[in-house]
Parts: sequence; C-alpha cells; structure tokens
Amino acid sequence: MPWWDFSGKTARITGEWDTDGDSERRELTSNANDGIISSAAILQGLLSAGASGTEALVGVIALTVMGSLSAAGAQYGEAAGERNIQVAILESEQQRLLHSPEEEFEELVEIYQAKGLSPELSRAVATELHERDALAAQLDAEFDMEHPAEKIWPFRFAMKAGLAFLAGSLGPLLLFLIMPFAIRGEVTLVVVAISLTISGWIGARSEHGNPWISIARTVAIGLVTLGISSLAGSLVTF
Repeated sequence: MPWWDFSGKTARITGEWDTDGDSERRELTSNANDGIISSAAILQGLLSAGASGTEALVGVIALTVMGSLSAAGAQYGEAAGERNIQVAILESEQQRLLHSPEEEFEELVEIYQAKGLSPELSRAVATELHERDALAAQLDAEFDMEHPAEKIWPFRFAMKAGLAFLAGSLGPLLLFLIMPFAIRGEVTLVVVAISLTISGWIGARSEHGNPWISIARTVAIGLVTLGISSLAGSLVTF
C-alpha cells in the first residue's frame, strides 16, 4: 500500500473546522464558559481564603491572561494538526488520481452504489463528477469534505479561542472592580448564573438540542465549580 493511501479515514476530518457551521460556535461558547467559570472560581476561592481586593484582582488578571493564551495555544495546535491531516489526505487523493485514476473512478461508482443508486446511475453520476472535478468528487464521496486545507487557518482559530476566553473572563473581572467588596461574592454567583444561562442557550442552538437541558447543565457545572473553589479557599487563610 503506498504511503499516501488514506482509504477509510473519514473520521472527524470534516465538520469540526467548518467555519460556517455550528461546531465553531460550540467551540467559542465552550471557551467563553471556561473564561466565565475560571475567573469567577478564582475570585470566589481567593475571597473565601481572605485575600485582599488587590490580591484577588492580581490573581484574576493573571488567570485571564494565562487562560487566554492557553486556550489560543490549544486551539492552534488542534487546528494545525487537523490541517496537516487534511493536507495529507488531499495529497493522497492527488497521488491516487495520478497513478490509478481507473481504480479511483471505480471506487467512486461503488460508493454511490452503496448509497442506494443503481449501477447504471452510479456510473453516470461518477462519470459526470469526475469529468467536472475528479479530486473534488473523490474528497466529497470518500471523506465528505471539500478542499479542506483552504478552510483551516490555525492562527485565526487560535485568536478566536483566546478572545472568547478573554470575553468570558471580563464579566467577573469587571464586576469585581465596580461592586462593593462586601457583596462581591453573592453578586458574582448571580452574574455567573446569568452569563452561563445565556451561553447555555447559545450552545443549545448550536447543538439543535433541548435548550433547557443545555442551560441547566452549563449553569450546574459553573455553580458547582464555584462552590468547590469557595470551599477550598475557606480551608486556606492568607
């Protein structure tokens, strides 16, 4: 088998980096949730531990900066890896079409037959698609994707992930700056619950699922995290 043979490797090549699809919105919503929960949890933990306003502020700013960079870095690595896979598949199909175009054509016919088309219609469809753009036809039939490498920009995805985390973190941070110190903890819980309700609703729309389940899950995770952070902070004193 030649090195470029990627037959059957259709797994997660297509949808995850669809720049116009729901998957990207889910990724960004998840990063924003991480920012909301992380910054609020740090605040709750530090305040429960008796940290001063300045100490808590420094902690949240440090978390926001490092969290944004971490989210961007993770997303860059994932997108770059996905792009490399797609480039390899693209080159594989180009090589296969160059060295064995008849086999590729027959494979395309078999794919359409497996989808329920008659042998005659499968051959007619494969013939028309191959004559129009053989590479595009193979990529679509075998991997359910278009020319993939053109759709993934690692730096763009990294920037979006970092900014989404930053945007989520800013809510608790700004709240900390403007609210009276005595009620910051209680107000933080309310604002986090509201923020996660909104993001949970956005996530549900991306998943095309029950919005109430998504909202309940997202808010529950956030509040439990804040509770654990607050408890852990109460066990430590500054």
